[in-house]
Amino acid sequence: MTNLNPQKEDYLITIFKLMGEGEKVTNKSISTHLNLAPPSVTEMLKKLKKEGLVTDDKENQLTEEGIKVTKKLLSKHRLWEYFLENELGFSWKDIHPIASDLQSVTNDELLEKLNAYLGYPDYCPHGSIIFINNEETPDDFIKMSEAKTGKAYIIRRIRDDHDLLSYCENMEIGIGDKIKFLAYDKFDNTAIIIENDKEKRISPKACKDIYLKEID
Repeated sequence: MTNLNPQKEDYLITIFKLMGEGEKVTNKSISTHLNLAPPSVTEMLKKLKKEGLVTDDKENQLTEEGIKVTKKLLSKHRLWEYFLENELGFSWKDIHPIASDLQSVTNDELLEKLNAYLGYPDYCPHGSIIFINNEETPDDFIKMSEAKTGKAYIIRRIRDDHDLLSYCENMEIGIGDKIKFLAYDKFDNTAIIIENDKEKRISPKACKDIYLKEID
């Protein structure tokens, strides 16, 4: 049985997300994302490789077991986010750090009971997949920065970042909203969309972290 602690969890989740974004997972990229000194990263990767969670080579990929463990970990986190917003009324901007604390103390029995209580939801409030309930993959989505003129989309995921979520609230866009993509502004690539019969202009910075799924 894998013995995880919050620090190991941070590493596994970081590697998983870097892999999903198609980035090269180097010691340096992990160090940058976690804001940790390179020697600390090297030491922790040695432990994760010894435990069979990370491949033993320069490209730090999760092993099959590492992916399984991380998907379960992310499912715990996202179920708690769902609970905090839908059951306790927390804002979607504020739930990430609380869920991070709760994921670390959630054993299998609590996970099963929480999941059943919530009705086995497919997504967290930010639109991220709850893997133990949903087989969909992020490959089904595109970034708003890659949207095509004239196409209709549904907003499926927004990266879990407090400032970005606040921005989306101010722009009155959220998960499940249907939009029509009109164009990119020629000056700075601002996305021009129609949502609820209103034209909206979405910052290029935000577009990189808002994910869409094309609809007919």
